[in-house]
Amino acid sequence: QLPAMTLALQWAGWTWRGVAVWDKVASRPQKGRFRQQSEYIVWGSNGKMPLERNVGCLPGVFRYPNPQNRIHVTEKPLQLMRDVVQICEPSGRILDPFAGAGTTVLAAVQEGYEAVGIEMSDAYFQRSAERLKTALESEVNQN
Repeated sequence: QLPAMTLALQWAGWTWRGVAVWDKVASRPQKGRFRQQSEYIVWGSNGKMPLERNVGCLPGVFRYPNPQNRIHVTEKPLQLMRDVVQICEPSGRILDPFAGAGTTVLAAVQEGYEAVGIEMSDAYFQRSAERLKTALESEVNQN
């Protein structure tokens, strides 16, 4: 899958920049096999990425356990996505073409970015929309 993702990124006219790792800390053991303890973040840019951008140096490995009460089977930890979206310049806009549980959209908004999510499943769209509404209303009420 990893080579296919890098090829798809480049085929779309983007520049492949590299791979970062999500270490899920724990995973189900598989006798006689390596644990599937990592997922990979293939990343690139649509154009140049000048070094003078207002973005700090991000780690190449992120260590967060899987979320407990997941909405979507592939849902990522909110803090992981809050860290990952920081590759974008402040006040940028983030697109999540596979929104699922809405984690990336929520993380982006919490970090001060505009965000758009696309989800084909009506059921997941409804669940993520409710999650976003609840989380953002809670933040407004706390402030």
